[in-house]
Amino acid sequence: MKHWRIAWSNLMRRKMRTFLTMISIMIGVASTFGVIAAVDTAEKAFPIYLKEAFGKADFNIAGTDAYFSEDVHKQISSGEDYTSVAMLKGNTKLITEEKGVSAIQKRVVLTGYSQLDTPVTGFNVIEGDLKADGAVITDRTAKAWGAELGDTISFDTDNGVKKIQVSAIVKYTKELMGPSSWNMAKYHHWAVAVPLPVVQNWFDLNGKVQAVQVKADNPDQLKTVEQELDHLIKSNPEIYLQPIIVNFDTVFKDLNTFFLALYIAGFLGISLSAFIIFNSLYVSIKERKNEFAVLKTIGYTSGQLQGMVLTEVILLALIGTVAGLIVGYGLALGLKALIFMLYGVQSSSDMILTTGLSVSIIAGLFVPIVASWYPIQKVGKVSVIEVLKENKAKASPKNKWFGMLGAVLIVSSFFIHHLILVLPLMIGIALIFPYLFKLFSVLLKGFYRLAFKFSGDMAIRNLNRNIGRTSTTSVILCLGIAMIVLMSSLNSAILQSYERVIHHSYGGNLDIMFHHIEEEDLEIIKNTAGVKDAATYSLQGIVWNLDGEKRMLPIFGVGADWIDRFPLFTPSKGSHSELVQNLKSDEIILDEISFGVWGGKIGETITLDTLDGEKTFKVVNVVTTMKNSGYSAFMNEEHFKKNFGVKYERNALVIKDEQMSPLQLRENIYGQFGERIEEMWGPEDWVSMIGSTITGSFSIINALVVLGIIVSGIGITNTLLINIMERVREIAMMRAVGVTRGQIIRMILLEGFGIGLAATVIGMLFGILLIYITSGFVEVNSLTFEFGVSPLIMLIIFLFGIVISLISSFTPSRRAAKTPLNEALRYE
Repeated sequence: MKHWRIAWSNLMRRKMRTFLTMISIMIGVASTFGVIAAVDTAEKAFPIYLKEAFGKADFNIAGTDAYFSEDVHKQISSGEDYTSVAMLKGNTKLITEEKGVSAIQKRVVLTGYSQLDTPVTGFNVIEGDLKADGAVITDRTAKAWGAELGDTISFDTDNGVKKIQVSAIVKYTKELMGPSSWNMAKYHHWAVAVPLPVVQNWFDLNGKVQAVQVKADNPDQLKTVEQELDHLIKSNPEIYLQPIIVNFDTVFKDLNTFFLALYIAGFLGISLSAFIIFNSLYVSIKERKNEFAVLKTIGYTSGQLQGMVLTEVILLALIGTVAGLIVGYGLALGLKALIFMLYGVQSSSDMILTTGLSVSIIAGLFVPIVASWYPIQKVGKVSVIEVLKENKAKASPKNKWFGMLGAVLIVSSFFIHHLILVLPLMIGIALIFPYLFKLFSVLLKGFYRLAFKFSGDMAIRNLNRNIGRTSTTSVILCLGIAMIVLMSSLNSAILQSYERVIHHSYGGNLDIMFHHIEEEDLEIIKNTAGVKDAATYSLQGIVWNLDGEKRMLPIFGVGADWIDRFPLFTPSKGSHSELVQNLKSDEIILDEISFGVWGGKIGETITLDTLDGEKTFKVVNVVTTMKNSGYSAFMNEEHFKKNFGVKYERNALVIKDEQMSPLQLRENIYGQFGERIEEMWGPEDWVSMIGSTITGSFSIINALVVLGIIVSGIGITNTLLINIMERVREIAMMRAVGVTRGQIIRMILLEGFGIGLAATVIGMLFGILLIYITSGFVEVNSLTFEFGVSPLIMLIIFLFGIVISLISSFTPSRRAAKTPLNEALRYE
């Protein structure tokens, strides 16, 4: 116990230095724990959420026409070992007293279910009863509408006003996905679930259904259920069976890259804290050489002295780690919430803490011990004779091998086509940084002397006095600046790539989805005010047999006569129409993402489920698109309908007049078709939605990098405090000969400014190098980005780095100026 008390007493000699070092360990541990816990939780929760949200049912029975007979469901429901639910959708308009709401914001899709309380629907009831034959709305919709259980909601249908009571409020779910506010209702309809007979009666569709979904009672019986359903389906040529498949690796395609970036940013904090620990301990040992020499003369061995210092490090690490774990848990909760919000995941899953806790504890204790290894070795080598003679130890020669190793690591990063290249590059920067800092101080010397006279001259001398210490401090900030330059520029560049590809492959200014399109609808659209041209297309999710594993592949049926005017993809060469025109009935085009998932070569075949069973299709080309988030395929529309039997179309593409605004165009088209429209999306909507997800992802990463930069600010403060403690007598002598407090403050601020300026400038240069290297391979949704540097981003980061260094220098400069002369002149 006495051993630990002595260690604590030694730490308290320099309270500010100890406190700042603890804070740096705490931030490092917190960021490590927060990132690992949040990522582990997300990786476990996302597949479960996808299965619950998109794969509640195992099979879907649909018709080749818009509707089919309810008798199909009656026949299917007589089977055993599974649950079936018939569905029918109708579009209507909410009657509301909400002021300032346009007709387009009142759109509602009513989904009728033959049963509302089944595993297929899977509604999670907050209040009410799913068997009460009323309307079911989500908690989000209830909040936006101001509706409560038992309230009556009214709808304006073609058959007059219809009313129904709210019988249940459920948690937000994919089946009842709706906007979060009236403003968002401009872009997305509301959704309400009701009993099937309600929709049939309100819309004159008695005896009709749109789909039947089936869920096996036991997952082990899936094959048996599929065979039984397939037997029933074959007797009715107007319907077909499809398994419901969730493509886990394509819904969240870029999570691995995002998570890796999070890991790198999270570990940055603990890595930078290691530099601070090394610096602080190294200087502390130099300050205590006399003490160690005296202890050796009274019988302490080198091992005992090293053990004493190691105890101080362990105590420091323990306190920092415990505090970091507490803060890190809160950070993990926040990161989890942000990640789930960005990717639209609704999950209340518990935090997965085991790995994060283990790694963070190990990092919080192990990293400080490793960082202190060299300084502790120096403790054992303290020479009593040298100390007693007051001879200064000769400066140890610089090891040029470090610089050479650093250069090799930086060069090697050019050959690593993975984001992991950040690690060798940053280690290389740390190794060669003392040479770069020395060069930078030479360039800074003339400016300081010219601009700041005496204070500038003294600041440069002090920076070069302990070049190893100041360069180590500067490199901490340099690494943070390099990372934030990379992440901010990636964010900007990928957004620009997305915007460019979306506008080039969206197929026009607006994509309208109806329940189904009638023959006369296309002419009505073309004659609507603000419409320059329009075309319709087919889209269907088709079962794709990939190496024995079933996947869902969205396939577009496109026409050679309109594809040039409404480009849904960008071909690698030639025109759109030539490519589509030349497609044979057994040929298909894949986009880059589906081509990558497939893993084959052009000219090879893929296997799809058709009306006639499984059939192979030759892949003849690869194109770029952002339709369906960039995961799709294309086929000639005639061959599409013949192979897959879908006789109706649901989507229409529109090109607007130049003077027409996108929002006004929607209003005009909605005025023509009203509630028949289910969705209307424009390229600007996708740009906004994807942009918010990407920007949000990078904002989380940048926030973690900023935590690392705060650690670097602590390092600058620590170093300047150390420098001041070493120069107390010198500063006192300067004050005694007439140097003012203002000049002292300016001198210390200029030291901190020099450390920060070198770090910022060199960090920005290495950040630009990182952008250049990563521009060749980093991709999101198969999109890479072109090398480029935003002057505005560079300016903001430059100012940020300078502000951090000046703020970090403020406290040391004030402390130096306030040191009393009589105490300073007596200081030992």
